[in-house]
Amino acid sequence: MSNHQLELAQQLHRNGHLFYCTCSTLREKLVTMDLTTLQPFPSGEPERFAVFMDKALGLQ
Repeated sequence: MSNHQLELAQQLHRNGHLFYCTCSTLREKLVTMDLTTLQPFPSGEPERFAVFMDKALGLQ
């Protein structure tokens, strides 16, 4: 079984939204990370999900 939390962290790292590390790389990451390079995470669009759910449940 895959480690979904690790997969999510890796993808968010590739997208520039966060840094991640393991216990063994924590010290190096704290020394080398540049917080100014992080990209803001885009805002969600909850109304789109609500419309999808309404359609899926036959409420619309």
